[in-house]
Amino acid sequence: MRIVLLAISLLCGLALRAQESSPTPSPSAVQADTSQIPKDYEMLEDSASPDGRFAVLSPVRNEKNDEENGPSYPPNLLVRLNPYALLAKVRTPGLPKGWRNTLLVEWSGRDVVAVWENAKWGIADLSVYEIANDKLKRTHPVFREARKYFDRDFRQRFLKKYPKEYPSYTFTSDWKGEEPDFEFKGRKLLLNLYAENKPNVAPGPIWSAQLRATWNLDTGKFEKVDFPPGEIGIRKAED
Repeated sequence: MRIVLLAISLLCGLALRAQESSPTPSPSAVQADTSQIPKDYEMLEDSASPDGRFAVLSPVRNEKNDEENGPSYPPNLLVRLNPYALLAKVRTPGLPKGWRNTLLVEWSGRDVVAVWENAKWGIADLSVYEIANDKLKRTHPVFREARKYFDRDFRQRFLKKYPKEYPSYTFTSDWKGEEPDFEFKGRKLLLNLYAENKPNVAPGPIWSAQLRATWNLDTGKFEKVDFPPGEIGIRKAED
């Protein structure tokens, strides 16, 4: 009898250990049902929500839209997959897979998603979408609001001093990944954006600025902004 009880105890212990060491399925393990996606669209890679119910779609790339004077691609969409429903148009015109710029997605939980555009030098756009009851609850135009700080500084400090300079600047990202452009912290989004007018290291008048800020998803606006403008100077041509 003691031997039987000892064996049962040993088997229970092994089973418990196996359960504890088994990895918990990650959200990405949920299979998204793409059967109802419109025929001219495909699901953007790694864009499904943790529960597999929502995703971002990209228009299917084709020769007609790729032509120089061809029609624009239809918009990228935030959708409920099954039953299919459109929640929001996240970029117009749309970006297909394999395009010069890429659209990327990061979820915070199952109902908050950041959709951002990645260009040659770094981030080029960013919006956050909140979902409630299978519908779009709110859109946070984070990048548009952040850009206002850069626009004002660029015009007032740089273009007034150098009016003949090209009136445009570029956002650049930290390619080493040490300082991400943004990250979720609960109901807040931490931003770290940097811009300059000559990311290609061309000579001439140069301008730069950096924004570190906190966007509050509850209030829909910045609650903290640190915007230290960079020094304006002249970059000399390399010999």
